[in-house]
Amino acid sequence: MARKSSDSGTPDPVIPRGGKNGPPVYAVVSDPSFFDRIRTECTNVPPEIDFYPDAPKLLAYLGATEKTGLAFVVFAERFGHDVDISGVRQLRIDFPQIVPVVILEACDQQCEHRLQAVGVHRIMLPPFDQIDLVREIDSVAPNIPSFKRHPDLMRRGQIRMDFLIPSDLSYVLGINYEISMLLKEFGFSQPDARINIPLACDEAITNAIIHGNKAQPEKKVNVQIYLSHSRFRIRVRDQGAGFDFDSVADPRSGDNVHRASGRGVFLMRKIMDTVEYKEGGRVLELEKLNPAARGNGPGSTAGQ
Repeated sequence: MARKSSDSGTPDPVIPRGGKNGPPVYAVVSDPSFFDRIRTECTNVPPEIDFYPDAPKLLAYLGATEKTGLAFVVFAERFGHDVDISGVRQLRIDFPQIVPVVILEACDQQCEHRLQAVGVHRIMLPPFDQIDLVREIDSVAPNIPSFKRHPDLMRRGQIRMDFLIPSDLSYVLGINYEISMLLKEFGFSQPDARINIPLACDEAITNAIIHGNKAQPEKKVNVQIYLSHSRFRIRVRDQGAGFDFDSVADPRSGDNVHRASGRGVFLMRKIMDTVEYKEGGRVLELEKLNPAARGNGPGSTAGQ
């Protein structure tokens, strides 16, 4: 059930707006008082917003909607780690035409990159009086390429890339941009190309920078990528002291459920087909096969 921003009583279901009124705007807000502050301080807020207390309820509503076109979802939380990352990820997978934005009181760099890795279009922080939500919505336009894509060309090629970057998280999104773009061109599914594989790569490179190199700018991270129509591989090497892969606790068990850290390895193993640490943990290799490619069964050498 959604609540209109103008409602003061019991929440009622809302039919999404469209046409001349612009795309519908939804908000996922766990603390209504925080959004009340945003509404008061922002220079321009859409007059009608459909509110949901969490991402699963919004996903359920959108799933029951006959047709969902371009729409905006505002995730408003006080801190970056309060945003439902899995909810944003599922939203981007199930409804790629929806544009998520985030409004936060505070967000560290690592959390910022994690949000961007799952497809958040914009992260907005105080001062809120400089935020114009209406302008943000109006500024989004479809990116239409000016050249015609050949549907069979990328099946006949392969790409290798090699990056040597400093221990600076700002480089991670740039690499993920290249990965996502090429995965799409090589025929990987939308969820894998836009969300899943970039998210696993984000974890791998971020861990190398933060945990491997301890964010020391003089230390480098080497990222090697191989991509064909049949498979994607990434090899990440840091200059740290190493990593004991066997010591990583299962984040689903016991007190680990409540810990904010330790979920990266579990996430990579869930998304990728192969996760392998080498050279004392200084090297991480990930691989994902493309189910859409022929000959991608066990033991296949297609695209090697």
